[in-house]
Amino acid sequence: MTEKRISIPPDLAQEFVKTTRLLALSGKKNFKKYLYDPLIYAGWEREKSVSALVSSRMMDKIQEESRDPAYLHTIPHHCKRLISQALTENLSALGDSCIFFLEKIQEDPKISISREALEFVSLIEKPLNEFALLTRSNSEKLFEDSIRNFSQEELKSAFEPVKLDATRQKVYLETEIHTLYQQILAASKSNNLARCKRLLSRYIINYSDSEVYSQQEVENLIGALEKRDQGFKQNLMDSIAIELYYSITRGILEGNAKKAIQGIRKYAHTFEGDPNMKYYYEIDSLERKLYAIIQTKDLMKDLKKGI
Repeated sequence: MTEKRISIPPDLAQEFVKTTRLLALSGKKNFKKYLYDPLIYAGWEREKSVSALVSSRMMDKIQEESRDPAYLHTIPHHCKRLISQALTENLSALGDSCIFFLEKIQEDPKISISREALEFVSLIEKPLNEFALLTRSNSEKLFEDSIRNFSQEELKSAFEPVKLDATRQKVYLETEIHTLYQQILAASKSNNLARCKRLLSRYIINYSDSEVYSQQEVENLIGALEKRDQGFKQNLMDSIAIELYYSITRGILEGNAKKAIQGIRKYAHTFEGDPNMKYYYEIDSLERKLYAIIQTKDLMKDLKKGI
């Protein structure tokens, strides 16, 4: 018998945010089947009311209240009402509202253990996982087909490192990295670990292969945060894996195989072939398809020169 869940893990909420975004890309029919219908069948739609606030205004109000710890206990209930209202509006409002609640679940453990959060996730978990499985098999085939049709030049372009020869570009990148790192330090000082994880994830994904990235500083900071919150490093690594997998899948579904290839290479660079990482086998399967086609086209020598 499956053990009853008592809280929503942050990585699960983050995965469902990404799956909801992919669902929105796939069209109204899928969105209705895998998100709208399960919530309607569970009776989450509220009766239409002339006086009811529209969902966008409700989100603004909840966001404002969430800044005050005294209102924290009301957030889950308000998020349920928000989704109930969005169900009476349109699919776009519903997607935004579901993502909003899932992001709130990631922000505070007290929200992640609420009755409303547990009920919400129990309703969307099975249909979203079904859609994710369907997307996975479709995207693998799409990826293989698109790279098979790539020309030699297109494949080379996807493997080319970003060159920053111009002084202005280097200065801009260094400033951007410095600004983001200062935001991470500020979040760390204020003990906002959810924001820390989000910013660090972005920092590592965007800049870990840059010449101005400071590996040692990042490791020291992660070590300090791990002491404050045991499991922080694992949560961060899960978060990075989810972001990269979503970026790769989105690239494939949008017909941007170059973006997908760059995401696959970034995943390999970040996790160095660790099979314990989230989405390792899915991304490894895509990588194998990629290199099989490169070998078929006899491009390995040419590509290694540019890497």
